[in-house]
Amino acid sequence: MTVDILSDLHLDFYFKPHLTTSENVISLFTQIFTDNCTREIGNVLIIAGDIGHYNEQNIEVLKTFQKKFYKYIICVLGNHDYYLVDSESKYAFENDSFKRVEDMRKLINQEKNMYCLDGKIIEIEGIRFAGADSWYDGSYVKKYYTQFDSNHINLLWNRNINDSRLIKGISRFDDIAKLEMVKLEQIYQNCDVMITHVNPSFDEEHINEKYHNSPINTFFTFDGSKFYKNSSMKYWIFGHTHDSIEYEMEDVKFLCNPLGYPNESQYGDNINMKSFEISL
Repeated sequence: MTVDILSDLHLDFYFKPHLTTSENVISLFTQIFTDNCTREIGNVLIIAGDIGHYNEQNIEVLKTFQKKFYKYIICVLGNHDYYLVDSESKYAFENDSFKRVEDMRKLINQEKNMYCLDGKIIEIEGIRFAGADSWYDGSYVKKYYTQFDSNHINLLWNRNINDSRLIKGISRFDDIAKLEMVKLEQIYQNCDVMITHVNPSFDEEHINEKYHNSPINTFFTFDGSKFYKNSSMKYWIFGHTHDSIEYEMEDVKFLCNPLGYPNESQYGDNINMKSFEISL
């Protein structure tokens, strides 16, 4: 089985939400998924979160992906998939980001061979895929900036991270982390492939060097060591950072392959698809 991976699609930055057509989606993503017609598309597409800000647009694009490119699509959601970015979204979801997330998961999971994992495991051709959104937990600051307490971390979050303003229904940086750790506990011991939005390593060697020595890294990482040290998993796929990252620990391969914003990807021209082969 060939599994292709991508994250951080941020679809509404590529297509106007109410003017998205299958034709323009196919035009853009054919070059991305095939590396400009130089590779064969895999059997499964993993999307490690941050699909886009609008649920209806997201599901229509995913349906186009499935119709044109992939038999199976597996995803988790990212922090941007919680955002309520305008008054229409706030009204539709009663100013509650969790209602938006619930709706997004429902739209995805009602489609055949399309899965939005939320502390669940699904099996395709004998391969077990597990996933949860995950969240940052402050571990980076606790390791590298021991003088900071949780209140200082929360102050940094409020001052620097849009999540504090656009995710409705939380008041602290780690509110969602507490929920997500419970989900990871339920799945990590029985999977071949783990999928989260956030990088499960807070070590600087697994963070792009240009971001070293910044406390803001604490909002892009969490401590997943318990899970990858005590698991049957072979791969851990993540997103959130807009840097392509690969590393290996405890016989687990960690992969991140973001699309990112149009100015970062040059509308897909700068993206090389990552994939891996896995079998029983």
